[in-house]
Amino acid sequence: MESKYYTKNVPVFKIAKGVRSMVDKLVVLYFAIGISLLSFSQNQQKIDSLLKDFSSQKTTIDKVKTLQNLVEAYKYYDLNKTEYYAHKSLKLSKTTTDTLSIAGSLYQLGSLKKSMSYLDSSEYYFNNALKLWKLTDDKKWLASCYIGLSDVYRLEGDYDKSIAAINQSIVLSKSIKDTFSEALALGNLSSIYRNKGNYTLAYTNIIKSQKLFEDIEGKTLYKADTYKSIGEIEYHRENYFEAIKNYKIALDVYKKENDYNFQGLTLNRIANAYISLKQYESAKTYATEALNLAIDKNFENVISSSEFLLGEINYETKNYKTADFLLNEALIKYRSSKNINSIYTALLVLGKTATKTKNYNAAKTYFNEGLLIADTINAPRESQEFYYYLSILNLEEKDYQNAHNNLKRYSIIKDSLSKVNNARDIAELKTIYETEKKEKEIALKAAEIEVLKQKEAIAKNRQILLGIIIFSIVLLASALFYGLRQKMKRNKVEREKLDASLQFKEKELTTHALHLAHKNEVLLDLKSQLKELKSGTDNSRSFQKVINAINLDINNDNNWEQFRTYFEDVHKDFNSKVKRTFPEVTSNDLRLMSLLKMNLSSKEIANILNISSEGVKKARYRLRKKLSLSTEESLQELIIEL
Repeated sequence: MESKYYTKNVPVFKIAKGVRSMVDKLVVLYFAIGISLLSFSQNQQKIDSLLKDFSSQKTTIDKVKTLQNLVEAYKYYDLNKTEYYAHKSLKLSKTTTDTLSIAGSLYQLGSLKKSMSYLDSSEYYFNNALKLWKLTDDKKWLASCYIGLSDVYRLEGDYDKSIAAINQSIVLSKSIKDTFSEALALGNLSSIYRNKGNYTLAYTNIIKSQKLFEDIEGKTLYKADTYKSIGEIEYHRENYFEAIKNYKIALDVYKKENDYNFQGLTLNRIANAYISLKQYESAKTYATEALNLAIDKNFENVISSSEFLLGEINYETKNYKTADFLLNEALIKYRSSKNINSIYTALLVLGKTATKTKNYNAAKTYFNEGLLIADTINAPRESQEFYYYLSILNLEEKDYQNAHNNLKRYSIIKDSLSKVNNARDIAELKTIYETEKKEKEIALKAAEIEVLKQKEAIAKNRQILLGIIIFSIVLLASALFYGLRQKMKRNKVEREKLDASLQFKEKELTTHALHLAHKNEVLLDLKSQLKELKSGTDNSRSFQKVINAINLDINNDNNWEQFRTYFEDVHKDFNSKVKRTFPEVTSNDLRLMSLLKMNLSSKEIANILNISSEGVKKARYRLRKKLSLSTEESLQELIIEL
C-alpha cells in the first residue's frame, strides 16, 4: 500500500508496478488537522486560519507546529507550497532545542521527498528523524519512520532491507498495541511481497491489514488503500476484471475524499488493466484523465506514470515512434529520481519497441540493463519477463542458441514463481477472508435485529404506558368535569335560593320603609289636624296629650331598629364599611345614607326621618361635605356603589 503523503510511486503497468507505502499516513495521525474529509473551500479556510495564527504567535515552538500543520493542509493541493513550508518548518525548528519538533519536520521532508521520488534525500531525512526519535524512545514515531525507510528501500529495489525495516515497525507497533500503525506496516509488507512476485504472502498480509482497519473507526482512505492493493495483486495474477473492480472501489473513495494524488495513481492502475485486456480506448481515457489531473495538481509521479502508460498504449497500437518518445520521456524522469522499479519497467517496454522497429542493438541494451537491475535487486518476476523478450529478440536475430537459453531461464523462473504463488492457497485465503467477513456481517445484522427488537419492545411499552396515561388523564378530566358540573349546579341552586331570599328581603325592606313613611305621613297629617282642633277648643290639654303620643310614635327608635335589621339583611356590612371608609359620619348620616341606598325619593326620606323636604336637602349637603365630594360628583352614585 502506498503512502497518502505524496508518494511518487512507479507507474502502473504490466510487469513491475510501483506500490504505495503507507508510512506517511502516520503524519496524518500526528500532524493532520482533519483536512482529508474537508472540501477544498473548507481546507482553504483552515489554511487562512493557520496563516493568521502563525502571524500572531510569539513562541517558536508554536510557529513550528503551525508550519507543520500547513504542510499537512497543502499536501493534497499544492506541492510547491508543501515543500516551501516543510523547509521553513525544519529551518525554524533547528533554532530550538525541541527534539520532537525537529524530528517531526525531518519526517515530513522525508515523506515529501519520497513522494517526489527523490529517494536519496528521502532516506537522508528519514534516517535523521529516526536518530532523534531513538533518543526520545518514542516507539510510535519510530514505527512510522521504519515504515518510511522500508518504502524507500522498496522503491530502490532493496527488498531485504525493506522487509527488515518493516518488521521493525510491526514489532514496535505490537509492543505499544498501536493497531493503526500495525495495519499500515502489514499493508506495506504486502506491497513488498507483491513486488517480489510472492502473491500468496502479499495476499496474506493485505488481508491481515484489512481486518485491522475494519476494527478501527473512520480511516476511510486507508480502507480504500487495501482495495487498491488487492486490485494490484489481482492484476499481477492476470485477473484483470477483478483488479478493475477493486480499483474502482478505491477510486470512488478517493474522489469523495478529494485525495487527488491517489485518484491519479488509481486511474493509471485502471488504465494499465485495460491495456492488458487490449481495450486500448478505455485505457487511453483513464490515462489521459490521470495526466490532466496530475498536470493541474502538479503531481510529477502521476505525470510520469501517465506518460509511460500512453507510451505503452502507442506501442500496443503500433505507433512506435510516439511510443519511443513518451517512454524515453518517462525514463529520463525515472533515472532522475532513481526509482528502480520504474526504470526497469520503462527499459522493458523500450526494448520491446526497439525490437518491433528492428533496432536490435538498442533493444539488447535496454533488456540487458533491465535484467541486470532485476537480478541485482532479486526481482524474479521482472527477470523472467526480460529473459522472455530477450529470447524473442534472439529469434529475430536468428541467434537460436541464446534464444533457447533465455527461454529456458524464463521457464525455470516462471515454474519457481508458480510454486510460490499457489493459486489454490490464494483462493483459500480469499475464501477464509470472505467467510469471516460474512460471518461478521451476519453477527452485526443479528445484533442490529436484536437492538431493533429491543427498541420495538421499548416503543410498544411506551405506547401502552402512553395509552394508560392518556386514559387516566381522560378519566380524571371526566371526573373533574362531572364534579365541576355538579358543583356548578349546586352553586346555581344556592345562588337562585340566595337571589330569591334577597329579592324577598329587598321587597320586605322596601315594603317596611314605605309602610314607615306612610305611617309617619298619616300621623303627621293627623297631628296637623289635631293642632287645628286644639286652637278652636278649650280642652287643649287633651289634644296636646294625643299630639305628644303621635310625636313619640314618630320618633320611636324601635321603628328605626326594625328598619335597620331589614336593611342589613339585604345590604351586608354596609354600615361597617361606611364607618371604615368615612369615620366622621354620624348615626343620623348613616340613616340618610341607608335611605339613599334604597333609592327613595326626598319626600319618602323626609317622612321616614320626620323632617321637611328642605331639611333633607340640608342633610344631603352636610353629608356631601363630610364625604369631600365635589360638585361634579354624585352622592347617590357613591352610596349605591358602597
